[in-house]
Amino acid sequence: MKKNKIYIQPIKLYRIVPVMALGVFLFFFSATIFSSYLQNLKSYQVNQWLGNLSIKGFMYALEQENHYFSEGFFKDNKRETVSSLLFSIATDIHTDDIRSLIGKEIPGMSQYYSEILVAGEGTDHTNIPNESSVPLDEIVKDRQVATDKVNEADKESPAGTPTQMPTGKNTVLIYHTHSWESFLPLIPGATKPNQASSPKVNVSLLGDRLQKRLEAQGIPVDHDKTNIGDYLSKKGWDWYKSYNASREVVEEAMAQDKNITYLIDIHRDDRRKKETTKVINGKSYARLYFIVGMENKQYEQNIEITKAINSYLEEKYYGISRGIFKKYYKQGNGVYNQDLSPHAMLIEIGGVDNTLEELYNTVDVLAEALSHYYWQAEKVNN
Repeated sequence: MKKNKIYIQPIKLYRIVPVMALGVFLFFFSATIFSSYLQNLKSYQVNQWLGNLSIKGFMYALEQENHYFSEGFFKDNKRETVSSLLFSIATDIHTDDIRSLIGKEIPGMSQYYSEILVAGEGTDHTNIPNESSVPLDEIVKDRQVATDKVNEADKESPAGTPTQMPTGKNTVLIYHTHSWESFLPLIPGATKPNQASSPKVNVSLLGDRLQKRLEAQGIPVDHDKTNIGDYLSKKGWDWYKSYNASREVVEEAMAQDKNITYLIDIHRDDRRKKETTKVINGKSYARLYFIVGMENKQYEQNIEITKAINSYLEEKYYGISRGIFKKYYKQGNGVYNQDLSPHAMLIEIGGVDNTLEELYNTVDVLAEALSHYYWQAEKVNN
């Protein structure tokens, strides 16, 4: 009986080595390209990718093991196909949200892409806030102002004077990055949102009011009323550098007073009266909202204080808040000087159509909420 012989083909190294070398080259070339790409990535892009993948991706994986675990999640969250999920991760385009496509193509559209952290009454993606963007020549324009209305509002609703010397240890700094932001009722003849600007009568009135209300509660307050429009003009900067300008102002103030702990940047929104006004128990208020910049390492602490104050307002004056919104670099400044303190807030009070009486009403209840938080924190720290 013949035995079958097995022949082993000799390995031809001259064929394998080039293939292996090509594979090694492609691996390191791909790694180099990927590393270079990562170096230029913005944190908001990574956050969006992980945000798309983290929860839904995890729930899809969990569902493969036991459908019971994902049942509750997909009752409240729209189910996507795996291909749709991977497409949104790769392109940041969501098939169920047209804003994710046109927002990249239309200049200025990104401002309508704020993420809602906490939604106030009636708040959704159709009526999210508009950040003011006024040309520098409009900012510095010296318009006629209705000082009589300012005097009338102060007379009808006086802020009062402090009844005691400040007893708190930590100082509140109130400032205004967009110091020119004003209100149409205070600008005779003005009808368009871009005309609601003045270097004389503006959001600093709200800062004055808030300062007096907080000081009456024993809270030490510094109120910086730097004309940021002039500041920008002197440096040759355009309006979009206003946060660079206010940062210098805040850093100087903090260097002068080491007790400054709370930073409150007061703005006003561009939306019209229907969306920025709320009547509560027969009293008319200018609605407010909060912006949290997500591009600083302590944003979680900024969110914590903002949520606490917003919760107080909603409990006592439901509907006065339009909510809390998150913003990354592509949607605005992304930091808003909130990296300078874990107790930093950007608060937008009212819109272009609100009267000073409505604005003062809101500032008064905001002072109430801030005072409540402040003294609770002082008890904990003492």
